[in-house]
Amino acid sequence: MSGRRPLVFVAIVTMLALVGCRGPAVYPTVTPTRSTLLGSVPTPSQESGAVGTPVLEASQATPRGRAASGFAYGFNVAWRGDEDGAAFNQRTAEMVRQAGFQWVRFQVRWESLEPRPGEWDFRPIDRVLPVYEAAGLSVLASVVGAPEWARAANGGIVADPATFREAMRRLASRYRGRIHAWEIWNEQNLAHELHGPVRVEPYCAVLRAGYEGVKAGDPEALVVFGGLTPTGVNDPTIAMDDVAYLEAFYALDGGSCTRYFDVLGAHANATLNPPDTLWPERPGPGPGWRDHPSFYFRRVEQLRAVMERHGDRRPVWITEFGWTTNNPAPGYEYGQYVSEEQQAEYLVRAFEIARTRWPWVTGMFVWCLNFSTLVGPEDEKGPWSVLNPDWSPRPAYRALSAMPKQP
Repeated sequence: MSGRRPLVFVAIVTMLALVGCRGPAVYPTVTPTRSTLLGSVPTPSQESGAVGTPVLEASQATPRGRAASGFAYGFNVAWRGDEDGAAFNQRTAEMVRQAGFQWVRFQVRWESLEPRPGEWDFRPIDRVLPVYEAAGLSVLASVVGAPEWARAANGGIVADPATFREAMRRLASRYRGRIHAWEIWNEQNLAHELHGPVRVEPYCAVLRAGYEGVKAGDPEALVVFGGLTPTGVNDPTIAMDDVAYLEAFYALDGGSCTRYFDVLGAHANATLNPPDTLWPERPGPGPGWRDHPSFYFRRVEQLRAVMERHGDRRPVWITEFGWTTNNPAPGYEYGQYVSEEQQAEYLVRAFEIARTRWPWVTGMFVWCLNFSTLVGPEDEKGPWSVLNPDWSPRPAYRALSAMPKQP
């Protein structure tokens, strides 16, 4: 749900539209089997093959420098890379800093930077980064969108992972020490993000290529596993359930793919449900959108359970989470049941839950700060924002600003 793309429940909305229904749907949850694949931590230079899942502590997965400076309080931000975007980006950076946050996450589309092989246009990133740097902000860049010339057919993401490896090496090298973390793809359990059916194997190849490229260009930068969207859908032509996808990822080829990230990215969204609730033991109040764990912020606990079943103690960053208020876009009608005051309460409570109950979460990025200032009134991204279209603070922004920020 990041960047200028549709948000978290695209797969669900698509499914509901197909059956002519806007109410909640119940989807089966795959019950993963317990794995005993534990082993040592291999290095990226080792040959791939059947290896044990790497067992890493948070301290082992954190590089030196600013990316290691405690809990990452972040916003997903709209940004402008055009030559007239400086004032917009400056205002964005100021609002992040005034809220006491120190990280921004924005989306980088590979297809825009390298529309033809070897022909790069770095100007958009070159324009925005100095603004963030002047404000003392750290940056998480979510890289998506293979150019048409590099795409694989039928959901393969890229035809030759080596092209993505070189792209990430070039990006990480150019922005060494300036972009502090790279998230490899976004919501890769959605078919529309892959231009074809959802499969785990192609992402394994892309993640490995991205990891190796980043580490070659900037060994201190973090590599973040692309956040999966909670859908509950298990139809590869639409989406794959995020928990089922992650379990399949850990099981693939004896866990060999799991060595290629430092932090697991996750998306946690809750439709209209308060952050403490979870189906079935403590369902939300409704109406609707309450009868599957995908509809709850605490879905992240189930993703963490997959990691722990495989002995993986690396940290998790929630790279997107939020609540929409009254939303005009079809499929987001549940937003009418979340007031602006509740949006504020829920966001602050989500941080409290993570900081007091989830020591394995070391970063959280609110969706979103300011898309309302850039999109039209009918765009579904606007009501998720904590700023109004005129940049004035909504209750959520004021509450997040007042929220204590613990290291």
